[in-house]
Amino acid sequence: MGQVRADRWLNLVGQPAFLRAVRSNEHGWRPAAALGLMIPGAFALGLVGYLVSGLINSWLVQVVVLRQPPTWPRDLISAARSGTADCQGCLLGGMTTTVMVAVISLSCMIAVLASAVLIYRRPAMSWITAAPRFRWRLFWAGLALFGLALGVVASIPEALHGWPDRPVFLKTDETVRMRMAYVLVMALSLPVAAAFEEVLCRGWLLQVTAAFTRSLPAILLGNSLVFALLHVDPDPGRNLSRAVLGMALSWGVLRTGGLELGIGIHAANNLIILVLAQTLQQSEPSAVSNPLAVAANVAVSLGAVVVIELVARWAPLRRWTGLDLEGAVLDGTQPPQPADHRANSTLAAP
Repeated sequence: MGQVRADRWLNLVGQPAFLRAVRSNEHGWRPAAALGLMIPGAFALGLVGYLVSGLINSWLVQVVVLRQPPTWPRDLISAARSGTADCQGCLLGGMTTTVMVAVISLSCMIAVLASAVLIYRRPAMSWITAAPRFRWRLFWAGLALFGLALGVVASIPEALHGWPDRPVFLKTDETVRMRMAYVLVMALSLPVAAAFEEVLCRGWLLQVTAAFTRSLPAILLGNSLVFALLHVDPDPGRNLSRAVLGMALSWGVLRTGGLELGIGIHAANNLIILVLAQTLQQSEPSAVSNPLAVAANVAVSLGAVVVIELVARWAPLRRWTGLDLEGAVLDGTQPPQPADHRANSTLAAP
């Protein structure tokens, strides 16, 4: 696992662990058939998720704002329509919008995985990780390392200027109860939303691309462009920033053999933005990007690559996340003994 080698034409030599599930017959009719199932499936399950999000948001309002025990609404459709508070500057608006996005994302992720299983006839986990199970420690490593680094970088300029823009969760006109609820909802919801995008783009689409080509640039770029387009943002600068981040996360999948680290990094990126900078509702009507903002976002993506390489190369992190043991098993070699973890035993540098 982690061996990403290419020839002078940047075509993959060998097969990274995450791509070993791809069979030679998967470049025919299957991608189109899977997509034909995913779109209506995501629409149908997304509607269910929309209703569920309305129920959850009505409960949040009852508990956090009204301080009442949650009750079942009379009409789920009405609850869903009124489930998101329309206030860009308040935590309640950001919280309810994030819940809606997370629940719909979970519904769409189920549709994507179910469609892939039906068409490709292989386990759902093969689109998520090459390991026998989801590696939670890799997820936590991405969330903690990238979140800490991005949080420090984002906080230093504000701290040097006396923090004129107070973190969004510390807004003075919000109650402590609302602040705590906001942070909790962000921590629970954003990994779910990130997981959907990673499963679709770095899971299914990356493997589909690898079934058609061995070109490393094509594999990295294809899903990254779709990732940018999914956000339906007319601003070219922000789309470029998302595409670069998508390429960085794709590299992480090839280096670690799964989506776990990328989901953690992706969730940490969104968590820092929505806790320190702005709510999700505030981010929707964003201003036109400028070259400096694009450069900063590209630097963030490079930071994601640094975290990926740190986890892939540093022996203590590899041991804690299980990359050493899992890599040996997936490469078909004998797992090393606990006292014999070598720095380059399973993860070779590109």
